[in-house]
Amino acid sequence: MKFMQWLHRWTGLIILLQIILWTISGLYFALVDHHGMKGHQYHQHPPTLSLNVEQVAALDPSWWSDFSDITKLRTRLIANIPQVEIHHGEGISFIDGRTGEPWRTHQNLAIQIANTTYSGPGEAVRVAAITRTRELNGWQGQGYRIDYNDDLNTRVYVDSHSGQVLDHRNTPWVVADWMFRLHFIDYTGGRNFNNLVIITAGIVTLWFALSGLILLVKLIGSGEMRVSLRNTTLRAKVGNQDVNLQDKAHKTILQTLQKHDIPVESGCGGGGTCGLCTVKLATTTKVTSAERDLLSEEQLEQGFRLACQHQISDAPVVEVKEMDVHKYTLELMSSEFLTPMLKELRFRVHDGDIPFSAGQYMQFLIPSAQTPTRPSDVPEAFSPEWINIKEAVFTHQEVRRSYSMATSSDTQELVFTVRYQPPGNGHDHPGVGSTYLCNMKVGQRIVAEGPYGEFQRLPGADRQLFFIGGGAGMAPLRALIQEELSEPEPRSMVFYYGARNRQELVYAQEFNELNQRGVVNYVPVLSEKQPSCEWTGEEGFVHEAVFAYLAQSDIQAFDFYVCGPPKMLTATLKMLEQLGVDQSRIRFDDFGI
Repeated sequence: MKFMQWLHRWTGLIILLQIILWTISGLYFALVDHHGMKGHQYHQHPPTLSLNVEQVAALDPSWWSDFSDITKLRTRLIANIPQVEIHHGEGISFIDGRTGEPWRTHQNLAIQIANTTYSGPGEAVRVAAITRTRELNGWQGQGYRIDYNDDLNTRVYVDSHSGQVLDHRNTPWVVADWMFRLHFIDYTGGRNFNNLVIITAGIVTLWFALSGLILLVKLIGSGEMRVSLRNTTLRAKVGNQDVNLQDKAHKTILQTLQKHDIPVESGCGGGGTCGLCTVKLATTTKVTSAERDLLSEEQLEQGFRLACQHQISDAPVVEVKEMDVHKYTLELMSSEFLTPMLKELRFRVHDGDIPFSAGQYMQFLIPSAQTPTRPSDVPEAFSPEWINIKEAVFTHQEVRRSYSMATSSDTQELVFTVRYQPPGNGHDHPGVGSTYLCNMKVGQRIVAEGPYGEFQRLPGADRQLFFIGGGAGMAPLRALIQEELSEPEPRSMVFYYGARNRQELVYAQEFNELNQRGVVNYVPVLSEKQPSCEWTGEEGFVHEAVFAYLAQSDIQAFDFYVCGPPKMLTATLKMLEQLGVDQSRIRFDDFGI
């Protein structure tokens, strides 16, 4: 079904592009006059000069015996030269009336013939002998192309065998010809409306219609497609309180709870990938595929579900864990690029301090999105990196995006590292949060809710801390390391951090200094091949470098903390499982983006 959805989307894109071409070419046909499309702006019909009786009688009839079954005889003057057109049993022949020889059009005669049909301001400047041309569909033989130096680049084609003007062509005709090709999907120019391309287009369109019908039936049958404008009531039990919440029936439980300011953890913005927005519903509530992947069998049996996966019309009663979180107003103090895609934002809490632990995160309430632009302070050297960034889709609704604190809780500022994110699976408005935050100006304020999260240090004074990160996963790992370093006797720490290249190694100087002091064993790993003269460190994927290290170490001596991009996180957790690391000694932070 996922493959069918993918194919359906791309088929729809192809059809959309063809519809755009139909619209453009159709407008062209409606606005441009038919005479202009034919390329006959400077075309005139020369007078037809037939031979009179005396001229016909003067012709030598001795060569007529060369033809049998003559059915038609036609005479004319071409550039004052008599020509006889004879229709006979073997076809049509053109004869020079003066000699009885087959008609031949030489170069100068071709120009004279072309001039009799040309009425424009130009002159013949070029003559070329041709045997075929794409501008005359179906013609093949001996002929001439005469070019005129007018404003339309007129070209006149003369057939050498008959001495007749075949047609006029010019630049407006070329434009019209391409419009016909686009409109009738006849890219070969063969004037065949039953060509292979249009047959393929018909099959693709049929597939698009059938696959759309299949997907529609599937969505309706699964209950995933149910749009209603009516309001319904959600009864929420929050701690010891019962609250009745009114919202549209098709809204998810997560959307309704957030709309009414009831705190619920959510790292992925409702995409069903982080597994944080757990609530308790009736045990008979259906279980989605996302819940089977993210929740344990025990949780499912007890009625725990993900709030982002169910509409309030399906589950009118919900139990929500009461959380000690609040909304705060943050004022931006500084904004600085650390890498081409990662920006450090420092905020001051405007209305008091926020009690949080290292590894926790805040949910930013992104206002109505404006047209996103590349931040004006992006370094010049980073400009190419921003050209291909997918920008946000636009919305008039407030959306929430989660970002981890990048410092420990004993600092005076809240520090976040914000990365432009590609569209994530299930995200309603991909890119809105990072676009808005990266364009904020110093002094500007924003509301954030929290703190959320349980990505915190495990107890165990006898075990070392092993951190594995990549990309924006640096933020909570850096906070945890700083928190450990603030202890009277910090434990030994190992930190493997993966990036594509040296330019994307965030906080590299800070951790290199900690490594030189012997406080943190910092090992950066680059996935892209680097010149040997510029890089002598680890290369490859970060989880592979960690595996090589742990293969020669006592894995029982470590607690593991993992945070990074989804593929890196999945590969790392699988690697730790293969090594036999107990799940109780692994903490990971997965925002599913």
